[in-house]
Amino acid sequence: MSLLKNSRFRFVSVISITFLILIFYFNGDHNHDHGVEIVKGSKSKSSTCHKSMIESDQFICESDEKWQSRRDFYSKQHEKNTLSMNEYEKYFYLNWLPEFQCHNETRIGYGDGGKWACDIEYLKLKPSCLIYSLGSAGEFAFEQSVHERLPHCSVHTIDTRRFQCPKGVCTMHQLTIGDGKNNTKTLRDLMIDLNHTNLEIDILKVDIESSEYALFHTLFSNNEMNRNGTPIYIRQILIEVHLDRQRIYETNALFYLFNSQNYVIYHRELNAGFPYYACEYGFLKLNRKFFRGHF
Repeated sequence: MSLLKNSRFRFVSVISITFLILIFYFNGDHNHDHGVEIVKGSKSKSSTCHKSMIESDQFICESDEKWQSRRDFYSKQHEKNTLSMNEYEKYFYLNWLPEFQCHNETRIGYGDGGKWACDIEYLKLKPSCLIYSLGSAGEFAFEQSVHERLPHCSVHTIDTRRFQCPKGVCTMHQLTIGDGKNNTKTLRDLMIDLNHTNLEIDILKVDIESSEYALFHTLFSNNEMNRNGTPIYIRQILIEVHLDRQRIYETNALFYLFNSQNYVIYHRELNAGFPYYACEYGFLKLNRKFFRGHF
């Protein structure tokens, strides 16, 4: 955390993220054609939802008319989101509002640890699913709720401290996700250890008290700029974003980084206790084709 507070690191981080966004923008389509074997649910691929299935990476099946209304809504709201204000007290009230409509959101967990997931009915149709939970602090309400709703899902909890998962609910891993240096392990290395490299991560839940900045900068840099491995496909990211007065520009860069990786905001929920400091977000990954004409 001390590194994140260093002003020089912040400057380098923001410049690096901006460079990554530009590289990704000119790099064409990025979808499942990366050699990852994705296990799909049994949603219909009829001609009535051909466009939505392609542009949602096989996640949403609906008519072209409804799908176009989603795209129109995204275009208008995303334009507003990019005109970000930099006023600390009102930052989460006025910036980065949902730009994509998920018609079937489900709250997983309760209290401060609860998150809103998009269309878990889709996961019920899959023969197996994979969920990673980064940050625990010994609380497993999220994992227990997943187990109750999706008992066939494999749930893995990662924290820098050692805790005990409830029996049969999740598997605990004491480690730090990072760039593989200084006693950290990359997310890819963890997936290799667990034999998950041929699977997508259906849900990545993140609550790591401001360390999300370094985490996603490292993760997405490895995904798109390090060609030594197959990019990791993460369907949904459920994250609490933390803010301080010295980090507003870095926070803007974080949201631009998510967008550069084809994620849309479908949920936003202010932290009831600290509305200036923290906000819950739900991100859904779409196909690059969805974003054409919106830049």
